[in-house]
Amino acid sequence: MRRLYSTDFAYVHDAGFGDFAKRTAPELIRLLRAHGIKDGRIVEIGTGSGILARRLIDAGYDVIGIDRSRDMIRLARAKAPDATFRIGSLTRAKIPRCDAAIAIGEVVSYVSASPRPFFTRVHDALEPGGLFIFDFMESAKGRTYAGKSFGGRDWELIVRAEVDAAGRTLTRRMTLLRNVGGKYRRSRETHRVTIRSRHEVKAALEAAGFSVAMSRAYGRYRLLRGDVAVVARKTIE
Repeated sequence: MRRLYSTDFAYVHDAGFGDFAKRTAPELIRLLRAHGIKDGRIVEIGTGSGILARRLIDAGYDVIGIDRSRDMIRLARAKAPDATFRIGSLTRAKIPRCDAAIAIGEVVSYVSASPRPFFTRVHDALEPGGLFIFDFMESAKGRTYAGKSFGGRDWELIVRAEVDAAGRTLTRRMTLLRNVGGKYRRSRETHRVTIRSRHEVKAALEAAGFSVAMSRAYGRYRLLRGDVAVVARKTIE
C-alpha cells in the first residue's frame, strides 16, 4: 500500500487546502439536521486533519474519525481533542455503529475496486434511517494539467494530473517543497482516483440497501466541476 499524506503533504493539505472542509461543514450540519440527525455519533471516513470533525463536535455530535495517514491523524487529534480518531484504510477499517457516515473530498474515489463492498460495510454500520454523505469524481474534464503550481507562505506544490487511456483513472503526481527551519525539503507522492458514472455509483449504493439522492452541491456549496454529492439513506425497516 503506497503512503499517502506523509508529514509535509498532511501539513500542506491542512494549511493550503482546508477551505473545502471549512465551507462544506455548515452545509453538512444542516443536511444532518434536516434529516432528523440533530445529535448522535458521526463517523468521518478520510477525516484528514480534523477540520470537519472539529465543527461536528462543536455542533453537538460525537465524532469518530478514520484516516490511513498517521500524520493526518496527529493533526486531527490536536485540532479536535474531544473526537476519537483511528488509523485505518478506507477498505479495511472497522466502521463503528453510527447515525451518519461522512466521506468528503473525493475519498470514495480512492477505492479502485468495486465500491459495493465498502458501501455495504457503511450500510451495515448505520442505524436505520442513517445517512451516508460523500462525493465522488464523475468526470476529470478540466482537471488535468502538465504542471500546475500552488503555493503558501512556506511551501510550493507542483502537480501533474493525467487521465489514463480508458478514462477511468486520474493520476496526480505531486512534488512538494516545504521550508522547515530555513531549509527547503522535497517530497513526492502519487495519488490515483477512480472516475465513475452516477449510474455506476447509484447502482452500487442501491444494491447495498440505500435510497440515493445526487446533486452538484452540498446545500449552497457547489462542488468542483466533475464532482457529485451523494446523500444515501439506510431504509427504515
